[in-house]
Amino acid sequence: MAKFKKKKFSAEKPDPKDENDDLPEIEATEDEKKEIAEAIESTEATESESKPEPTEDPIDKSATKKLTDRLFWLRIAVAIAGGVIATFAFEDIADVEEKRWTSIGFMIMLFIATAIIAKSWRIKIANRKKYVTTGIGSFVFMYLFIWIFSYTLVNAGTSQSMIPGI
Repeated sequence: MAKFKKKKFSAEKPDPKDENDDLPEIEATEDEKKEIAEAIESTEATESESKPEPTEDPIDKSATKKLTDRLFWLRIAVAIAGGVIATFAFEDIADVEEKRWTSIGFMIMLFIATAIIAKSWRIKIANRKKYVTTGIGSFVFMYLFIWIFSYTLVNAGTSQSMIPGI
């Protein structure tokens, strides 16, 4: 079993001599040390030159923002239409549990359709998850709200209420 030394933490500043302990000692002449230092500096310079810093074009950024906003509102509109369609399309299903799961499956299909539409717009997004996550919560809740609301309006006069007179 290996034994580890406990490290003591203190507020004292470390010795500058201890800072270079992790660097290996080089047994070389002064000329060789200079060549090694120059080689390290040149590789660092070429690495920084080979990676150009990404410059965000404000035109591209605003176009991406407009397309993601359009995707959000498309999903809201599809959710509203889908909720109303689900009320009437699945009216003939007698089993309540089957009606519920069919409507949820229909909601998932509509969401996938909006994701396919978003892919066809070729939005320049660095994070590909944004195609899926843009407006997902609003889509789900708006679909469910409209579906329940429209079902309630359609079936308001046909149900027997527990409260007399309503």
